[in-house]
Amino acid sequence: MPELQTKPENNQNYHNVTLYSKPGCHLCEDAKAALMTLEPEVAVRLREVDITTDAALFELYKYTIPVMIVDEQIILESRIDAKKLRRALLEGYGPKVKA
Repeated sequence: MPELQTKPENNQNYHNVTLYSKPGCHLCEDAKAALMTLEPEVAVRLREVDITTDAALFELYKYTIPVMIVDEQIILESRIDAKKLRRALLEGYGPKVKA
C-alpha cells in the first residue's frame, strides 16, 4: 500500500503512523478516515501495511486490526477514533509499544 503524507504547515514536524490493516476491514477504513480529519491540526506520514501479505503479521494482528503505531511509541487498536488519535499525536497519550 502506498505511503500517504499530509502537508505540514509552518515547518511543522510530521508524525509517523503505521496502520496495520487488511482489505475489506471497515474498522481500518474508519481509522484512516479519522486520521485524515486531523489533517488541519497535525502533519502525518501514513504507511499502510496489509497483514495478509505476511504470515507473522497476520498472526500477530488478525484479531486486533486496525492497529496504528504512532511515532513508534504509542499503539492504538480496534476501534480508533479521532479523539484517540488526537491525544496520541498531540499529547503523546496512549498505551506504549512494548519493546
